[in-house]
This record gives sequence, structure tokens and C-alpha cells, in this order.
Amino acid sequence: MWAYSLAIVATGSLPSLPTLTSLALLAAALLGGILILPGRVQLLPLLFASLAGAGWSLWHNQQALSERLSLNDHGADFVLEVQVDSLPDLRRHQSGFGHSLNTASVHFSARVIRTVAAVDAEQIPAGQLLDLTWYRVDDEVRRRLRGGSRWMLPVRLKHPRGSVNPHGFDYEGWLLQRGVYATGYVRPQDRQPQWLGDKPGLVKLRHWLRDRLLELAPRRGALLSALLLGDRGGLTDEERRLLRQTGTAHLLAISGLHVGLVAGLFLLLGGFCGRVIGLYRGVTPRLLGVVIALVATLAYTLLAGAPLSARRALVMTWVVLFAWQWRHRVQPGFAFSLSLALVLSLQPLAFFAAGFWLSFGAVGALLLGFSGRQRLGLPSDEGRADLTQRLRNSGAGLLRSQWLVALALLLPSLLYFSGFSPAGMLLNLVAIPWLGILVLPPLLLGALLVATTVGSWCIGFAAWQLDLLIRFLELGREILPAWQVLGAPFGWVGLALAGAGVLLLLLPAGLPGRRLGWLFLLPPLLPMLPAATETEPHLRVTVLDVGQGLAVVLRTPQQRLVYDTGPMSGSGWSAGSQIVAPYLLGEGMPGLDTLVVSHGDRDHAGGFNGLAEMVPPARVYAPGRLADRLRSGPQQSVSSCRAGAQEDLGDLQLQWLWPQDQDLSGEENDHSCVALVQWRGVRVLLAGDISRSVERQLRQRYPNFAPVDLLIAPHHGSRTSSSADFIRWAQPASVVFSAGFRHHFGHPHPQVVQRYQSADAKLWNTATSGAITLVWQGRGSLSVEEARASGPFWYRDTGLVKF
Repeated sequence: MWAYSLAIVATGSLPSLPTLTSLALLAAALLGGILILPGRVQLLPLLFASLAGAGWSLWHNQQALSERLSLNDHGADFVLEVQVDSLPDLRRHQSGFGHSLNTASVHFSARVIRTVAAVDAEQIPAGQLLDLTWYRVDDEVRRRLRGGSRWMLPVRLKHPRGSVNPHGFDYEGWLLQRGVYATGYVRPQDRQPQWLGDKPGLVKLRHWLRDRLLELAPRRGALLSALLLGDRGGLTDEERRLLRQTGTAHLLAISGLHVGLVAGLFLLLGGFCGRVIGLYRGVTPRLLGVVIALVATLAYTLLAGAPLSARRALVMTWVVLFAWQWRHRVQPGFAFSLSLALVLSLQPLAFFAAGFWLSFGAVGALLLGFSGRQRLGLPSDEGRADLTQRLRNSGAGLLRSQWLVALALLLPSLLYFSGFSPAGMLLNLVAIPWLGILVLPPLLLGALLVATTVGSWCIGFAAWQLDLLIRFLELGREILPAWQVLGAPFGWVGLALAGAGVLLLLLPAGLPGRRLGWLFLLPPLLPMLPAATETEPHLRVTVLDVGQGLAVVLRTPQQRLVYDTGPMSGSGWSAGSQIVAPYLLGEGMPGLDTLVVSHGDRDHAGGFNGLAEMVPPARVYAPGRLADRLRSGPQQSVSSCRAGAQEDLGDLQLQWLWPQDQDLSGEENDHSCVALVQWRGVRVLLAGDISRSVERQLRQRYPNFAPVDLLIAPHHGSRTSSSADFIRWAQPASVVFSAGFRHHFGHPHPQVVQRYQSADAKLWNTATSGAITLVWQGRGSLSVEEARASGPFWYRDTGLVKF
């Protein structure tokens, strides 16, 4: 099974998918080579298992790529009959700086029943999954848009696609793993949406249970829903922040604790029923309890949405139940490898998800850390052990288990979440038993008896205990060191060394060389080490892929500067916290020297709060009165950018070219801070969203302006900017457009692209290349890296033509 699983992972990790014919030729060559070897009897099973895993992974991944909306139909309009396939997630709209608005949107998944109309596009096959958003919904829509409801909806659909940035969340891969055919939004202005009724089913039952939990426990109902149903959409920002900072977010994962409790509860219930039957029939059906437990765990896993952690727990629980029924001893490693193989069979791309490593990493650490551990002594010694000694042994085992899990999850936490919580190990010593004894059992029993008075009482008790647990975590956050923002080990070599260190420390005590693992863990625990090794002079400019917005990172051995923070969506998603900060941390930059917010437009300044919270800047520049709005504390230096001023930022020289006036709001495009950054003769021009009017004034103010090596195209390449005279004035060698993929603004405009091409400038666009990094090792030596040119196979399956 290990060979089968490793083949699935290896095939899914390839930069491009081979054909099935290529795999068959490779299989024939390997088979021929093995048949002439003396150990072929042992090697043939491994070969066949590996080929089975590789073949299944290859076929599945090719199917996943083919079952997506064609790029030719990207942005097409449809009228579809659909059924809501998820619990709708209501999201309040926010302004660019996090202030709540009075409007809301609903995000939900839906299955296509039939295509009613398609405007200049192919019909969508029935059964395909869509991720949809309904903006500015009214109360009537909120009431009727429920799990299992059927609708006739006018929608505009898009090819599943996301921003591609180093160290960022792979939204495109997440959609591919879930089998999403297209994303899009409802367009009521095209046609009146029509509610067609509700259809009974599992999704409707989940929605009804969520409503009951919110009704019976209004204070903690959203948390109870997350614990029981895996639905985290109702959690508040404060609840999410608390769980993350205390290292207890994993408590909401539907895992072995949940599935094991369900199995135990129904195993006891089945055993009781079997004994009752035995009283009347004279024979007790031993299999009844196991069958009931198997069915109950499967039903609960489906009710919880079948997340990856629950699937792993389900398989391992079933293995234990079958072994118990047939009185066979099962090695824990067998159950672990079997669950790994089955999870990867169901979803060969599951290993790209954080939950895969968190779930299997925690269980694997416990199995490895406690392997071969036996208590020495005679049975009589065990019998004479007093209660204090037993409690001490139990406490030591519990402490060790938490230490093993915390150690195993350190690297996944740094890789996926850019930090870890030192307090998590101690708080989990209390939180896990509390949840497993006082919250989950009454919650599960209450859900089973939800229509009765006893069920309501159980849910109320679970909510009360959960509220006490949350208060305990809030107290722990104040006393203990909470979330520490750190990046992953720098580079693949650092990551491999850190992984080896974790593996050594997880080994059972007493093995030689085990404590050497601490040496390999120094890089992630001391994040200043990667930066300290960068002695080679260089300038690295990364234009991040933030969609329709802008975020540029400039880095030298002595300076870390960010120009603009990307957009913030109406639902609260922030490019600052989700793209810019993870990139900085992943590149070994836990601190930020300089942050420039060019102007107050949402697509440039929207991510400010999210970025400043995770990576606080030492100094901030913004135009006019916007600088005062961005002041977040007395320790932060906030200044206005003003034409003519110059700043020496380590080995960078920054010259402000615009604006001339400080008495302005800083909100308009023409208020943008225009900066010329120089490093060893390399000149980078950052122009914000200026229009032709400002371009003309720049030409007049700086008539002898020298050519620039890199220009970030003004206003994303809008036709209101980048005039022919401006291009002749700047004479850029390279130009980068930061724009959304096939956005309705149409950036960059074809005429603008043509003007830059006529000036012999090299052009890049984040919409087609992902994040773009330009590196100067010295004057004239430029190398360019495109995020979509490296990474998983689905980045390359675009068929797009670049400049």
C-alpha cells in the first residue's frame, strides 16, 4: 500500500501530466528490467502497486482537468436549473478598511440539473459542481436559499482560476481538488431568479440541524455547527483569531475524536440491542453492534461533509471495528497505510491540502513516537501500583502525546499558515479532554435526539461547556505566548533539513542521534538565519498576482519595501493577509522596513490592515491625509510622500516624483505616490494609478529623466494612462502589468500594449504569468521568474498566449 500511495503522490507532483501511452511504455520497460533480476518475486508486487497508483492518479487528474469550463466560455452567461449542494455562507460586506456595510452576499455550491439557456457557449453537463456568489441578497432570498433548495438562476460563469503566488493559498488547486466545474455569480438584472422548491436529502438535513443549533444555542451555535457539521461559515473573526492564536483550530476538524465517539456510542447501543434480542431468541447477534457502528460512522461522516480528516478517521475506525469483531490483532501501521491509500484513491490530489498533512501527520507522529514502548516489570508490580503513580504515568503519556503532535505539525503550520502557537501544546492538554468529555458527547447525543426535550437540554449543556472552554482559551491567550508569525524554512534544502530534524525527534527515546534533530530545526525556529545568509548584492522585485490590484515587493540584503497592499473584497478577504504577508514570511521576511500605499483605492490600499497585522511595517508612506488614516500606533512612523523628497533606505535610494501637494485626500488616482527606486544604477519606476494628466506634468517637471529598467504600468495598463509621450519619457526596458484575468475593465488595453511593444519594451502580465519576479545581481544581469511556469501541472494547462 505504501508503494501505491507514493506513486499517486509522485504522479500528482509532476510539473506536467504524461499520457497514458507514456505510462504504459514505462511500465513495459520496468517490467522487462525486473523480470531479469534475481529478486523479481519481491519486486513485482511493488511494481504492480506503483503502476496501479500512477495509472489511477494520471487518469483521475486528466479527467479533473477536462471537466472544467472551457476558457472560450469564460465570462459567458447562462440560465441554469440548479440544486444547492452546500450550506450557504452569508457574508457581510466591508469597506476597504474593514468597516461593515449594510449589504451582504451569499456564497454557495450548486449542482447543475439542466441548462435552460446558454449565450454563445456550450451547454453545461448535468451534475457539474459550481461555486456561486449572490451579491446584495434580500431577506426573502436569504430565507429560501437553503441546502437542498432548487432554483432557476441567471449566472455568469468563469473558468476555475486563482492567483498564483509563492507561499500563497492555491485557490485554483483547491477548486480542482473539489471538482468545481466553474465559478461565477448570480445576475438578477438579466432575469428574475426563480425558487423551485426544496428537495429532501442530506444537505437539507444538514441545514435544518444548523438552524436548530443556532436556535438552541444562539451564543455558540456557530461553533457547535462547526464541531458537528464541519460548517465554519458562521464563525466570527474573533473566534477564528482566538483558535488560531491558541493553536486550537484543529479542534473544529471532524477527526478521530468525533468518529471514535460515534463508533463507541453506537457500538454500545448495538450491543444493548443485541442482548435484548438474545433474551427473546436465545442467541445474541454479535455482529449487530459492529454493523450499527459501521453504518453510524459512515452516516456521520457524510453528515459532516466528509472532510479529509473524517475520511481518514472513518477508515481507521472501520479497520479497528472489523478486527474487534473477528478477534484479530491489527498493527496500527496497517490501519494507517490503508487509510492513506483509500483517502488518496478517493482524491489523488488530497496531498496538496493542509488538512492532509495535519491529519496524517498527527496520527503518524503518535504511532512513531509510541512505537516499541513497553512498560518493564512483572504483572504483580503493575497490580501494586498506587493511584498516584498511575495518574503520573497517564499524565506523562498525555504530555508526550501533545508534544509529539505539536512537533509533527510545526512544519505544516509554518508552510500553510505562516506561524505557530507555542501555547498550543499546554492549552491542548486541557482543551482536548474538555472537548472530548464535556462538549462532543452531549452534542452528538443532542443531535441524535434533537427533536426532543432531552436533545435540547444536551445541546444547551454542550454550548455552556463550549462557552467555558472559549473563556479558558481567552485567558490562556493573555497569559501564555500566543501565535508567533514565522515563515517556513528558506528553500527546499532548509525544508528538507527541518523535516529530517522533526523525524529524528519523533523517534522513540533512546535511539542514537535522536537529539541531533534540534540542530536541523534551528532555521525555522530562528527566522533571521535565512536573511543573514544573503550577502550577495542583489535587487529582487516581485509583482504579486493579486488579481485586479497591485502589490509589489522590493528586496535587497539591507531593505524590504512593499508598494501597495492589493485589494480587499466586500466579504472581507484581504490580499494583504492572504497573499502579501504569506509571501514575505515564506521568503524569510518576518519584518517589513517600508510600506508605501500609493493611494486610497480599494485595489491598492484594501489589504493594508491585513498586512500590517501579520507583518507590521517600521515606516509607512501615503499621499496627503491618507497617511493619517493609516496610522495604527505610536510605534509606527507614517509620513506623506511629496515630490522632490528623497529617502535613503539602506542600499536603496527612493525619490518621490509625485504628488506635489500634501493638502489632498489621497483617495484619487492622480494623488498616487509615484516613486523612483534606485539600486546600483538599476532604476524602478512605481507609478500607481496616475493618468495622462499627471504623466504630462512628470515630463515637464523632470525633462532629463533617464531610462528606467522596470516600469510598473500606470493604472494596470488602462487606456487613460501610458501615453506615447510618457513611454518615450520613461523609456522602460521592462514593463509589468498587474491586472485581473479577463477582468471586465479589460486591462491592459490593447492600444497600450501596442505602444509599449513599439518602444521595444519586454512585457509581462500577472493575469497570465502569475507572480513575476525580476532579479538583478548587478548592472545589466537580469533574470525573470514566472510563478505559473513552475509549480503543479494545472498551472500550465491554460492554452493562453502571452505577449
